[in-house]
Amino acid sequence: MNTFTGPISKTGNDDVLKFKIVWTLLIVGFFFAFSAWYGGNGKPITPGEGAALIQKLRAVHSSSGTGERGYVDHIEDMIARDDGKEFYAVNLENEKEGDAARLSGETYSAIVMPLLFRRGSHPVFISRRVGLMLGEYGNDVDRVAVIRYRSLRDLIDMSLDPAMEEGRVYKYGALDHTEVFITRPTISFLHIRVTLAFFLILLGWAGYRSIDWIHARRGTPSI
Repeated sequence: MNTFTGPISKTGNDDVLKFKIVWTLLIVGFFFAFSAWYGGNGKPITPGEGAALIQKLRAVHSSSGTGERGYVDHIEDMIARDDGKEFYAVNLENEKEGDAARLSGETYSAIVMPLLFRRGSHPVFISRRVGLMLGEYGNDVDRVAVIRYRSLRDLIDMSLDPAMEEGRVYKYGALDHTEVFITRPTISFLHIRVTLAFFLILLGWAGYRSIDWIHARRGTPSI
């Protein structure tokens, strides 16, 4: 129970209530604004839009070798099946050795991470192989990286970003080989919105306590 000194002021009570309402609206508004931006359930790419995007991709990647031509071909297949929803890219990487390769990897990360974040995309899981449990294919994998993309449209937009042209040089300087395949989760315990909601609830509670404390110091009862 909160205690205070001085007479009870209806105006003071009203001020406390107004502050709490404003604080609540700010938190709720931020949550919904973030959820809308974070997306994950957008509109599929139309056939006409897809054809235009593929033409742009081939113009950018056509001179980068057969691997990049394969990339564009796979993207074209994905466009035909696009549902506009989020997906996860699983990267199986074989790294080059040496300080130059390590520096290339760090430079590539510094370039690509802002491009991901600006498009509501981000790494979910990055880990290095430390042993085998079954099979032999894992011997050729040094690192596994899982990346969440907000949509296929965002992935293509990122591929067309001029910064990626610079970034690819550093990517190839860091990796001997990489395999990437696309997945949609059947079971996932990664829920960014739920995590954010819990954080904002705690932040809201802390804000309420701070408002009560400030007004108690001024002799206004908490509500």
